[in-house]
Amino acid sequence: MLMPTLARSVSVREAIKEVKMVQVWTNVMKSCEIRGKELLEAKVITSLDLCEWLKAKGSNEGAIIGVGLPCYSFLQTLLVSIRSGSNGLLMLDNVEINSLNRPKDKLLDWFFNPIMVLKEQIRVIKLGDGEVKLLEKLVLFGTNLERMDAWDNGSIVPRDSLRAAQIEGISRRFDSYYT
Repeated sequence: MLMPTLARSVSVREAIKEVKMVQVWTNVMKSCEIRGKELLEAKVITSLDLCEWLKAKGSNEGAIIGVGLPCYSFLQTLLVSIRSGSNGLLMLDNVEINSLNRPKDKLLDWFFNPIMVLKEQIRVIKLGDGEVKLLEKLVLFGTNLERMDAWDNGSIVPRDSLRAAQIEGISRRFDSYYT
């Protein structure tokens, strides 16, 4: 009599490779570093911004680096994820973080779902190139109008006040995640 051999069963959790929290934070830090270097090379942010951030120690003086750069970097991650058709967040190493494989971590619980809502809001309003550039300015510089005006990145302020308000609302949501 032949006895069938039992094949090792794979649980759903094992089949879905869970992304580790350290992998998420490594990607976030690397993205900030890359975007920061790009903005430094383009002279959008300056070494003075970096010095102010180092001296600020929690005050609002270093906001462009301490808040604006992480927001700008994360905006770029969302835009890449939207353009690629990802159901989640497409990280630098092309790993997609979605509701099935995201780390099971309390901090990420507070962060992931609202970010996915924000991603969907950006996707639904279908920003044009000039509007994306405006959102980049708003996210990076916040309320610093002088710096926004100084950066000629091809941004276009929509003539439709509702559309302009939608873009400003999205930029404020980014700021609320980092402050």
